Amino acid sequence: MIFAGVDPGSSSYAVAFVDNLGRLIAYREFLTDMVEKDVNIILDYIMSKRPYLISLPSGHGLPFKSSNSLTEKDLFMVSLSRSGKGPLRRFLQNSRKLNGITIPSVIELASVPSFRKENFIDLGTADKVSSAFFYRTMFDSFVLVEAGSKFIAVIVVVNGNIIDGLGGSAFPGSAGFIDGEIAYLMSQFSKLTKASIYSGGNFKRGIEIAKMFAQYYSKEYNIPIIVSGRNKNQVEFGLKFNFRFKEAAVGAAYIASAFSGNAYKDFLEMLNSAGTAIDYVKLEGWEEVTSWIKTEL
Repeated sequence: MIFAGVDPGSSSYAVAFVDNLGRLIAYREFLTDMVEKDVNIILDYIMSKRPYLISLPSGHGLPFKSSNSLTEKDLFMVSLSRSGKGPLRRFLQNSRKLNGITIPSVIELASVPSFRKENFIDLGTADKVSSAFFYRTMFDSFVLVEAGSKFIAVIVVVNGNIIDGLGGSAFPGSAGFIDGEIAYLMSQFSKLTKASIYSGGNFKRGIEIAKMFAQYYSKEYNIPIIVSGRNKNQVEFGLKFNFRFKEAAVGAAYIASAFSGNAYKDFLEMLNSAGTAIDYVKLEGWEEVTSWIKTEL
């Protein structure tokens, strides 16, 4: 049997295929712009390999829902966008022809204490969970720093469970993070969009904070720091591995294998999860968002 996984990167979508023993048998990347223009290019490639199961790109996460049962509400929860556009949404809308499952993000994991989730959404997207799953097959405990082309994230794994994380939208210095006062002022005089939020970023500052966060947990639990991502060689700390593939894509394929009862099934408990990414927001006025979701989706 063949299992597949997809890493929906900001620059490219990576697709990995593994066999029932967990061996990588095929790998390919597609420009994200190409996926948005013609999603069938990547879908046809995936179908040509006839995978038994595929871990779908899942954005802000949705625990283990089949591709043929995805609703408009599900698509919104994964993308958290009302635009109805974008490569992730386009991929998922057309994924019903695949035998696929969505996977959780960090905030949906049972192993993360609730107090760390309050008033957060992005503690690490589903692709960061896939990366952590990949490294879980090599280490029991570690701190994973992902230094991507635009985003920075940190995931903490202790004794095989993810216990904490900070995703790009919540990580100072990462594209996607925005000071609340800046957000307020922009909302008063301009239209605050995801494009404007993602246009920021301060890599040097982000890595400085990532180092502090990672070193705290590394010392607390005596565990290694692993650095991955397109810009990992710009980071001056941590272990780095030179794989010829994106770890998140292979990790996602491993998850599909584990979910099917094959290679790495013993690690599946790491992904015990429930709910959605927006379940822990308690800000004043948030009820307007949840009301819209209930009535419009």
